[in-house]
Amino acid sequence: MISDPFGYDWNIFDTAHFQVNIAIVNAKFAWITAVAAIVTGHIIAVYLAHVIAMRSFEDHRIAQRSQYPMLALMVGYTMVSLWILAQPIVETAKG
Repeated sequence: MISDPFGYDWNIFDTAHFQVNIAIVNAKFAWITAVAAIVTGHIIAVYLAHVIAMRSFEDHRIAQRSQYPMLALMVGYTMVSLWILAQPIVETAKG
């Protein structure tokens, strides 16, 4: 796209026929990295929200109860994210 931004068959940067090499990182590594990033990111987000709630409320029971909706939401986000990653990747044949 950078060599032919307007679709006029240009080859400005000599990259018009460049093919991406997906063999550098295999699918298993990419999947494990994505799962680790999702789970780690969501755990960090819940922890930081808990720390902020503990600073914001004087009563620790109220602070803890304020985090239940956040915890449920992040568990839901994690489940949906992992479900999306579990979907098969299908490559369609080019005609």
